[in-house]
Amino acid sequence: MITKELTVQNVAGFHVRDASLVCKTAMKFSSNVYLSNGGYSADCKSCLDLLTLMAPQGTVLTITAEGEDSKAAVDAIETLFNHKFYEDEFAAMEPADL
Repeated sequence: MITKELTVQNVAGFHVRDASLVCKTAMKFSSNVYLSNGGYSADCKSCLDLLTLMAPQGTVLTITAEGEDSKAAVDAIETLFNHKFYEDEFAAMEPADL
């Protein structure tokens, strides 16, 4: 089992687009992956579950993964957090690019 702390860096906090990216990423792995905020834990393979974390900018979330590809799953989701879910690139896109 792998556990790591991740900080929400996005100005808007952890929101729908971020939850969708985490969910799509987690679904690529066979491991069970969870994000927790305080006493609540959310399954990373459920967008609705992730949205209940209510994590504004600066919130420290704990990611936990268990399974044969748990390290790769944690690394992939950590990359999303470290790049602020690519919000700058997303904001620069033209409507036709979306």
